[in-house]
Amino acid sequence: MKMKLQVSINCKHIEGPYGGGNQFVINLENFLLDRGHKVFRELVPGLDVILVVSSKPNYQTTSYSPLDISHYIFREPNTVVVHRINTCDEQRAQDSGIDNAVLEANHLAHHTVFVSRFIRELFVSHGINTAKPHSVILTGADEKVFNPEGRAAWRKNQKLKIVTHHWSKNYLKGFDIYEHLDLLLEKEPFKHMFEFTIIGNLPIGIRFKNTCLVPLLSGVELAKKLKEHHHYLTGARYEPGGNHYVEAMRCGLPVLYLESGSSGEYCSQYGGVGYNLANFEEKLLSIHNRLDKMRSKVLECPYSAEKMACEYESLFVRLVNQRSENPLPKPGVRSTISILLRTYLKKVRNLV
Repeated sequence: MKMKLQVSINCKHIEGPYGGGNQFVINLENFLLDRGHKVFRELVPGLDVILVVSSKPNYQTTSYSPLDISHYIFREPNTVVVHRINTCDEQRAQDSGIDNAVLEANHLAHHTVFVSRFIRELFVSHGINTAKPHSVILTGADEKVFNPEGRAAWRKNQKLKIVTHHWSKNYLKGFDIYEHLDLLLEKEPFKHMFEFTIIGNLPIGIRFKNTCLVPLLSGVELAKKLKEHHHYLTGARYEPGGNHYVEAMRCGLPVLYLESGSSGEYCSQYGGVGYNLANFEEKLLSIHNRLDKMRSKVLECPYSAEKMACEYESLFVRLVNQRSENPLPKPGVRSTISILLRTYLKKVRNLV
């Protein structure tokens, strides 16, 4: 009989488009529920696994904080804590407290999941405990929505339709690249070879003259719009494991990606072409002659939500089995009073 787990994820329910982390939680939750597990967004008695997705205690998507988790596992020491790391301050070119929050929350983890080798090595350089058990599980997109069925045909005598999409207004998502392409579309030979579409939010003050702008979309409507195009472009910096290029590849669009973060790790073997700031125009022109092969290769892209969620389920089951073979005792009365006193004093200091 297959083990049925009680899993809690520390993210609030958010409807509609709200970034890759929110989409990950929805995909994983749906998969686990379909498999007969119970999934919660709060701390309830009898949990087998707590999955930490939101490391910042006061972040708008956080349903309960690392401090709440520390109190819970003190009372329930046989609950396994898994920490998924999918973000970093480098994405924002500023110290917004994310790196420190991740490092602090990671002290609670029994196992750490990184969404790419890139983000693992980045946090190794920040001093994360590499002796702690960890693994890399790549991001996946819902295959029922993001799939190549109905993608636009490509004919060499037509303009190549390029698209990108972003929920975030962060300029480092590649908007300098997109502005540059917008200007190129006024010049030969680019204006007769390419069309460019941006789906989603724009940074304040950004204006485009030769680019089609489409409001934020999600789910089926987003996939439909992506598949109206032939190729995908991303200029994102320090991307730990971007949903945007995964969704594009699952829709059958090869990716022209800036060589930064995890983009090459995800895209290079499935028809992707990397570029840097010096050779962007050269690489852009080169995809015309290679597009047939690239569009064939991208169909091998395996990054489905089901594959990803299967890996998480297997990890959870393995960790719970290991813990059940070596259970920990519950705390005694003296330890309980001590932790309650420390918690009270910490709250008092925060009020002062």
